[in-house]
Amino acid sequence: MKHLICENKEQVSLKYDILIAILGIGGFISAADNWFVSPILPAIASEFNASISKTGIILTLYMIPYGIMQPVYGYFSDCYSKVRILKLIICGFALGTCGCAFASSLFVLSIWRTVTGFFAAGIIAVSLALIGDTVPVSKRSKYVGKFMEIVFLGQGFSTGLGGTLAKYVSWRVLFIFFVAAAICTVFLLFTIPKGNIVPVDKKFFTEVKRVTLTPSGKIIFPMAFIAGFLFLGLYSYLGAYFHYALKLNYMECGIIVMFYGFACLGAGSIMGKLNVKMRYKNVIILGEIFALMTTLFLINFHCWEMGLVATVSLGIGYIFVQSTLATMAFDVASDSKVLPSGLIGFGLFCGGGLGSAFSGFVIAKISYQLLWIIFFIFISIFIFVTYKQIDNE
Repeated sequence: MKHLICENKEQVSLKYDILIAILGIGGFISAADNWFVSPILPAIASEFNASISKTGIILTLYMIPYGIMQPVYGYFSDCYSKVRILKLIICGFALGTCGCAFASSLFVLSIWRTVTGFFAAGIIAVSLALIGDTVPVSKRSKYVGKFMEIVFLGQGFSTGLGGTLAKYVSWRVLFIFFVAAAICTVFLLFTIPKGNIVPVDKKFFTEVKRVTLTPSGKIIFPMAFIAGFLFLGLYSYLGAYFHYALKLNYMECGIIVMFYGFACLGAGSIMGKLNVKMRYKNVIILGEIFALMTTLFLINFHCWEMGLVATVSLGIGYIFVQSTLATMAFDVASDSKVLPSGLIGFGLFCGGGLGSAFSGFVIAKISYQLLWIIFFIFISIFIFVTYKQIDNE
């Protein structure tokens, strides 16, 4: 009897491992596609004979739809089969990414990056919701952790690989790889049961209004927007800065920016313990201090070694702020979990899109050095606002 029980447990564990492996492929390519463009931005600008600030529009046009669709997918994943929605959005992701791979001009690439961002927005969010529906509460954190590790690995490895391919082959190759991986994921999703559909009576915009106007929502959602503007705006042109200001080649830029993803992975692995030992407010301020240190490193040191330290510092800071705000979002409304998380994503990436546009404008008109100084001032103000606005829970 004990043998049968152990065997049954192993089968159940294997079932969950297979689920994470399938969803992990989608999460990997979604994260990779989101983050790898920064270090290859100079290569894209060179191919299309465009300035780096003009080419940077593809960052904004990707992040804004990526942010807007976060709460939308979160809401509708409760109304329809999550597996069916995943199939649809990964097919759309594959289509947009294929368009990016064969874009004949910067204008065409911009259109396809917008399409890709529109569909990519839901892959990680819906996958997490599917894990929540499928895996028992007692094992949920373990498998969510495994899934997020795969996501962060995609974020890290893609930047180094993208820079290497941009130098030796073409930046288009990684897009083609993403298309192939997306198609494989869609076929693998047919092996997963569709699951239960939970009817949702409340209307989308009514729910958004209700959640955002809660006392906590009035604070953390604007903070997510500001954090996205500052952290992602600062990240967006790191690869270009390393290439043009520090004279690194595409591969070297990619390798340095790769450590942003690894820093996110490392910081994410300790977030659970950190949030137990420290108050949410203090973790957020600590993350902001790491970002402030990034600007100081970039302002005062002009070498790749300190560029690497600055990149790692920014990755740690981003995860400390992003993960803590996402955790706080779970308590915004007792009867709604997915939508508040989606609204955090909305704030982060819409803010990031505008932050990227702002960074491109400053670089085009003045210099990288002034950009780092401006971000130093903005982040200093943000630390003060956080200290004053967030309750010491």
